[in-house]
Amino acid sequence: MARSLSGSLITELATDKLNPVDLVYIGVRTGYYYTDHYKDISYDGNTYQASSLLLGVSDASETSEVAVNDLVLKFSGADQTMISLFLNYDYMNKQAFVYRGFLDASQALISSPFLLFDGRIENFNITETDNTSEVAISIASHWADFDKIAGRKTNTNSQKLYFSTDKGFDYASQSVKEIKWGRA
Repeated sequence: MARSLSGSLITELATDKLNPVDLVYIGVRTGYYYTDHYKDISYDGNTYQASSLLLGVSDASETSEVAVNDLVLKFSGADQTMISLFLNYDYMNKQAFVYRGFLDASQALISSPFLLFDGRIENFNITETDNTSEVAISIASHWADFDKIAGRKTNTNSQKLYFSTDKGFDYASQSVKEIKWGRA
């Protein structure tokens, strides 16, 4: 993905005193905004909440090939906020994105952060030990649905969407017959 960085951000990247910050959005339920900074950060009309729940963001990889790239967000499960969010609400294919920004000496955002990753939530995993609890959220790029076969199902309800009076699939389950291919 081509990135256009502002002049002030390019100047900051050339220094040896980088102070990066991640801004994370998770589109489950009403949407949640988190940052790994110690205080809240406002950007693009949203307030990204400083939270000890956000443990980290995996490295984002990009290729010139058509491929499904992914990213993993790690949250603490000790608080139960993320666990209950993913167990109680629909999360599949909800949008999630990560912006990467840089802070100046006064802890203010330098220019605009750049979009590090934008994708859809694929799944989540809870890992617990005697001392820790962690929720890993997998986000895949839009190429994740590239091989998905969309279309009609062979059941009564799907058939009635297109042909409301057709009863062809009403008795399909009763007429199960083994078909031996290649035999006379």
